[in-house]
Amino acid sequence: MFLAGATVAFGRPFLVSDPYPKGGKLKNFLVTINGKTTESMPAKNSDGLAYLRFDLGNLPDGIYTATVKAVNTKGAVSLPASYSFKKAGSKVEPYTPPVPKQKRAPTRTYPGHINK
Repeated sequence: MFLAGATVAFGRPFLVSDPYPKGGKLKNFLVTINGKTTESMPAKNSDGLAYLRFDLGNLPDGIYTATVKAVNTKGAVSLPASYSFKKAGSKVEPYTPPVPKQKRAPTRTYPGHINK
């Protein structure tokens, strides 16, 4: 599953996925946001293809990581797909944590003096 990102539709932000192919027998999604798992039923587009459309509007502003798994009608669970995002009001954007600067370790060697 590839997450397309968060979109704003009808004034609310949603987490959406690419459509699943027909005949995939998709039952539901398991959406985990910062450790809390919620079951989400698939939405259907105009072609009848199922996709994830999870409402993010009730989340308070902050930084989140969502992990999504698809479940088929036989109960098989897909590999997880993760997406980190920052929510501010109705605006949702991808989030990448800053990389801490690496400190240079002190050298323990003394090269000596340079004579002229």
